[in-house]
Amino acid sequence: MVLFRLAVSGRMLRPRDAGSPARHEETTLPESPARAPNTTRFRPYHWLAVVPMLGLLGGLPFVNRVEPYVLGLPLLMAWIVGWVVATSVVMGVIYRLDRARKRDGR
Repeated sequence: MVLFRLAVSGRMLRPRDAGSPARHEETTLPESPARAPNTTRFRPYHWLAVVPMLGLLGGLPFVNRVEPYVLGLPLLMAWIVGWVVATSVVMGVIYRLDRARKRDGR
């Protein structure tokens, strides 16, 4: 069901039937639950997320060649694939560290 919000009053309008967009019935918005304050801070281990970007972009000038082949791939392509996999590993480590911090209550 499509709902339209009136910006001024905060009321909702709901179409009565799909064939007639001009006819609407009025309904009120449900009360939103109080949000918890945002306690997420930038932690030092979040800097690990920069490592894959630096490795991928910083190493390109040094591996920008076809020879040697690594697992049948040219060196440049193997470098990129390696950093894509490393990015997943680094993001997993950051995720684990964040969950450990929440579990400890810090």
